[in-house]
Amino acid sequence: MTGLRFAHQGVISVLRMGSAFLLGVIMLLGTARGEVRQPAVAGAFYTGDPTRLRAEVQAMLRAAGPAEAPPVAVIAPHAGYVYSGATAAKAFAALAGAKVTRVILLGPSHHASFRGGALPDPGVTAFATPLGEMPLDVEAIGKLREFPEFAGPGRAHGPEHCLEVELPFLQETVGKVPIVPILIGHSLDLASATAMARRLAALVGPGTVVVVSSDFTHHGAGYGYAPFGRDARVGAKLVELGRITAERAAALDARGFWQQVETSEDTVCGARPITVLIELLAHAFEGAGRVVGVTTSGEVSGDWSQVVTYASVAYTGSWTAWREGARDVALTELGPADKEAVLGLARATLESHLAHDASLARWFAEHRVEGNLAARAGVFVTVNNTGAKARRDGRLRGCIGIIEAREPLADAIVHAATSAAHDPRFPELAPSELRDVALEVSVLSPTHEVPGPDAIQLGRHGVILEKNGRSAVFLPQVATETGWDKATFLSHLAAKAGLPPDAWQHGATFEVFTAQVFGEESEPHER
Repeated sequence: MTGLRFAHQGVISVLRMGSAFLLGVIMLLGTARGEVRQPAVAGAFYTGDPTRLRAEVQAMLRAAGPAEAPPVAVIAPHAGYVYSGATAAKAFAALAGAKVTRVILLGPSHHASFRGGALPDPGVTAFATPLGEMPLDVEAIGKLREFPEFAGPGRAHGPEHCLEVELPFLQETVGKVPIVPILIGHSLDLASATAMARRLAALVGPGTVVVVSSDFTHHGAGYGYAPFGRDARVGAKLVELGRITAERAAALDARGFWQQVETSEDTVCGARPITVLIELLAHAFEGAGRVVGVTTSGEVSGDWSQVVTYASVAYTGSWTAWREGARDVALTELGPADKEAVLGLARATLESHLAHDASLARWFAEHRVEGNLAARAGVFVTVNNTGAKARRDGRLRGCIGIIEAREPLADAIVHAATSAAHDPRFPELAPSELRDVALEVSVLSPTHEVPGPDAIQLGRHGVILEKNGRSAVFLPQVATETGWDKATFLSHLAAKAGLPPDAWQHGATFEVFTAQVFGEESEPHER
């Protein structure tokens, strides 16, 4: 098997009887046959010479300096040591001499696409580096194999570098301890991350360390992500973005970290394994995280056209039993503080989505998602032109939302605001327009069906019309802002659904809802 070798163990028995020595035959008391994954990137990402490798890793660990206490979890980069080794060492240095009995390794799969987590193939018993072998915790891996969340292909480990480059740091700090290597596929959502974290919680306890391997922003044309172009301050911008994003991970804010990365389209390759770690820590850990290092490859190479950000985070504290999250809360009337937070979230979302900055992470750093922000609700975000642009092009610049109360209000706002920037009725919103638009948010009540148009109360009810597989919605404020009577209102609604204007009169069904509507400013426009 490529990248693997076979290890055999035998026993030579020597018997001594009285003053005579009897050389016994070779007795095959037991044969343990296992496959050892050989290093895939030794000589490329780090030196393949054991003596040099040990010296280089030890030097980086010494340069990292002392830490307060050994961490129970770390996030560390996985690039070539010349670029990211010093930053990785800042995460690992405090492990030196710690009593570690198991290391769980999580990292992204760069070579295979799959859902959930991938464990090494059955039969693999160790991962090797030029410094020796790290045994697999076969029993722990066997327990994880029982769950569908860890059914990814074992072959993904063969060429993968992200976990391998962390091993020499572990070998020089905690020694030859059993490891549980897990690659995380790209197809993972927040709910799946929580499910994986719950399974891993059964394996953590005193002596367990979790290591997540991830680089942060990959910036440049070759990565398909270059929002800062050739800005002279690209290095400073990337360090700032990396630090603020990593701080959401350090704060155990899975939602804030996830939404920042997803909304800004940031190229954090290990975003999904980091999210699994955050969920594990949020539910089964007491302590705190701290960003211990942020740098970029450009500081070594001097090449700012292709540059990668590296961040390290260390978590000190202790593992606990799994704690369930907060129960669902019911939506109530939003007060002034709620409305201010909601509008701030909508604007931060657009800024991070269009300018690829850290505005959304900053919002999550300043707000707790609780109360109404945590209640499930439907929501629409409206983007309005202002000033001369409104007079020239009209008020409405975009309006898209989520009618069903499927997710917490905070998440619904992020998704609605992102979608409103791409309302297909208009050109995509540009970052330069953000200073000239005003936002309005409509938080919806649950919908219910009404028998017909007579039950619709103009100005109070938002209306969903459906007929022949087509549907459209108007928010409650449309009627009052336009001055339409009911027939005109419903005719426009039918036309919006792609139906004849009089289609509402026969065979259509209607659902209605109310809304709490507020904005940065409010003027009449159709939504």
